[in-house]
Amino acid sequence: MQWEDSGIILRYRTYSERQLIASVFTQHHGRVDGMIMRTKTAMPQPGDYVNLRCKARLEQHMGTLQLETKQSHSSLQFCEANRVYALKSMLEMLVTLLPEHHPYEKLWLYVNETIQLFYNAAEALKAYCRFEVVLVEELGFGLSLSVCALTGSKDNLSHVSPKTGRAVCYDAAKPYITKLLQLPEFLTNTSSKATEIDYVYAMQLTGHFLLHHVSHNRPLPIARTELLQKLKPKNY
Repeated sequence: MQWEDSGIILRYRTYSERQLIASVFTQHHGRVDGMIMRTKTAMPQPGDYVNLRCKARLEQHMGTLQLETKQSHSSLQFCEANRVYALKSMLEMLVTLLPEHHPYEKLWLYVNETIQLFYNAAEALKAYCRFEVVLVEELGFGLSLSVCALTGSKDNLSHVSPKTGRAVCYDAAKPYITKLLQLPEFLTNTSSKATEIDYVYAMQLTGHFLLHHVSHNRPLPIARTELLQKLKPKNY
């Protein structure tokens, strides 16, 4: 069996002295692991956009991959630390949480868009936080962040129920505010500015659902934890 697809390199693992296992998020085949040979020439790096060819006995078997770089994003590794951690976290989240061989074409498009936004320092962390919202939704837990669950209002949405994933406006949230997750405005208003604490609130919001409803209480990737720690103000 052979097939070709477009993909994004997520990571490499050592298999032997001459072989690596590459994890690739592909457009039509989802996350795929495959064997590649170490070469003396430069290999595509994590985050790079590639064309790949897979050969395997059966579709569910680990095959051998041939990778060809289509667009390199290695320059992102030389940006400031927050953007580097955001890229690393996104790739680790995909390799950790996505099941193999399950296509997520909406997520694929969003990941490509997010990588492009990582080149814009003002938009990079916003894009990463929105990626986590899309990831939660694509992996089966539908968040409802556009309307208040109690009043039906679309204004002044400030919190989210940790049980239902539905937004609540500030006035309705007051009696329960200590039990709710904060909803930063930039997640519902694309033109809204965001501060570092807004990014922290956003990652705490999505992290709750990723941990309890997607990873089923398995620890989330270390790179995500490191990004969250770097974003927290010193007096937080």
